[in-house]
Amino acid sequence: MAEELSAADAIWNRSCDPDAPTTYPGDAAMVAVLLCHGMAMNGGLLHSCEALEPDQRAAAVAGFRLLGLDAAAEAVAEVSRRADALAGDLGEAGEQLEEEADRLYRAALPEEDETIVQAFESHLERHPEAYAPIAR
Repeated sequence: MAEELSAADAIWNRSCDPDAPTTYPGDAAMVAVLLCHGMAMNGGLLHSCEALEPDQRAAAVAGFRLLGLDAAAEAVAEVSRRADALAGDLGEAGEQLEEEADRLYRAALPEEDETIVQAFESHLERHPEAYAPIAR
C-alpha cells in the first residue's frame, strides 16, 4: 500500500505545475517561487530574471517575501532591475551581473532547496488557510 503524502508534500508537488491554481496566496507564492528557483538552479538567477515575464518576476518577489525569504526577494528584484537596465547587453557588464546575481542568490538561499522547504513548511504550519485544501 502506498504511503500517503503529507500536506506539505502534496502542496509542494502541485506547486511544481506552473499552471496550478493560485487562488490562495500560499499557493500563488509557491508556484512563483518554484518557477523562479527552478530556472535559477538550471541557468542562474540572471537567466531566470531575463526569462520570466515582469509579472512572473513580481510574483516571485512577492512569493519569497510571503515565505519570509526577504534576501531572496531582494536578489530577484535587484537583478531584475539591473537586467532590464542592461537591455540584453551580454558584454562585460552582463557577465559581472551574472556573477553577482549568483552570489546574491547563494547568500540568500544558503541551503538552496532546503532553505525554501523550511520556509514553506514553517509558513504552512503558521498559515494553513493560505493554501487550498488537499484533495484526498
